Amino acid sequence: MSGDAVAGGVVVPAANYLIVASRLVPDLDGGFTVSVTRRARDISSATAGPRPLLLTVDPGERATHDAHRAEWMRRGILTDESGLRNLFDDMRDDAEWARAASEALPLPATDDVPYRAITNDAGRTVLEIPYGIGGAEWHLTDAPVRVWDAAGTAPVGWLRGYGGLYRAWISFVAAAETARTGLDSVVVCEARQIGELLAAGIGIPVVHTTHAAHVRAPFSWDAPIDPAWERWLGIADRFDAVLWLTAAQQHDVERRVGDGIRSFVVPHPAPAVTAPVEPVPGRIVMLNSLIPRKRIDHALRALARVRAEVPHAHLEVYGAGGSQDELAALAVELGVDDAVTWHGHSSHPEEAWAGADLFLFTSENEGQGLVLLEALAHGVPVVAYDAPYGPADALSDGGGILVPSGDLNALAEALRSVLGRRELRAELSSLAQRAASRRDAVASMKAFGDAVSAVLRRF
Repeated sequence: MSGDAVAGGVVVPAANYLIVASRLVPDLDGGFTVSVTRRARDISSATAGPRPLLLTVDPGERATHDAHRAEWMRRGILTDESGLRNLFDDMRDDAEWARAASEALPLPATDDVPYRAITNDAGRTVLEIPYGIGGAEWHLTDAPVRVWDAAGTAPVGWLRGYGGLYRAWISFVAAAETARTGLDSVVVCEARQIGELLAAGIGIPVVHTTHAAHVRAPFSWDAPIDPAWERWLGIADRFDAVLWLTAAQQHDVERRVGDGIRSFVVPHPAPAVTAPVEPVPGRIVMLNSLIPRKRIDHALRALARVRAEVPHAHLEVYGAGGSQDELAALAVELGVDDAVTWHGHSSHPEEAWAGADLFLFTSENEGQGLVLLEALAHGVPVVAYDAPYGPADALSDGGGILVPSGDLNALAEALRSVLGRRELRAELSSLAQRAASRRDAVASMKAFGDAVSAVLRRF
């Protein structure tokens, strides 16, 4: 991996790190994709062992995956296309590992279960997967995955659902890497659906990361649990480690379910600090998807309140989403449409930071909020709602103003303060970069390395 080196030396134990995600598509899935690829890069720079392998399980076509690899190469995330492997591409290349792991015929009965054939480059069927069943719980099916013979003429065995398939593949990759390097393998699982299938055990350590808030509104520690988390929280104590992004979320979970989960706090790192660019007075920047959870409507309403005293205030919104038309109409209704620019999605966030006077963050919940750290690293002061999780941690050393979540009056007043007082803006900019330097890749990888060391000692 290329990019910012971890300057703190070797802080992560040497091992074969298998970073498993559902998919890694450039410019898709927002902060998730950014954080997973960044973790791989940072581990590579912080260990004396081999580069981590990125593993995905989406059943796309090889040509699609090859295009993704090429783009990651172009962006410097991969130094070799072999660093990103896909389960189904591996099947197309050589399915012997699946045949070796499969159960013998006959196939279990599968009444009315639709199947999708996975074919290799020669057009021969190598695998059939149950497809389009179970809704959001599709991954939990026990319907057999049919493993075909090398000639592609008929099934020769089967694996028990996606769990059997994923466990067989990851075990195969781990064994091959251990044979190649002589090092232990460690799975870093980045997706809850995959984690639920690995909780049964695969004979190697599984370190499970987290990426989002686990509760719904009002987002207090005892608020309703997000249904997508309920099953995972019930089996989280089976993982060798769970990595939380903030101590606040770790505390809230333990308050809710007890301390049986072997958990550690491993925050995402801030990018390397860069020389601040001369700000354009009044240029307010937001980088986020245009979805209700981001509360861009609050930003528009705050802007309307601020413009009477700061007439040069202008909101620059980078991001796309289903709420754009509704938000554009609200800007017209509030009379601020001439003070808002909708840039859409950008693959080059540096455009947003160039000349930014402040960064505005109005989300109702996050896992940590990577973009907060980006703002700090660029020396851009932050005005943020104190929403779970991330803003309070990011701004605990200064660099911005935190206001009660949902308080529009406080939000508008904070904007007025930063935009109207240049000496305050300069002070916050300096504090922002100092805060970012304390949250760099060295600190993140030290925490990650400590967690893995604890896992390896007890495994």
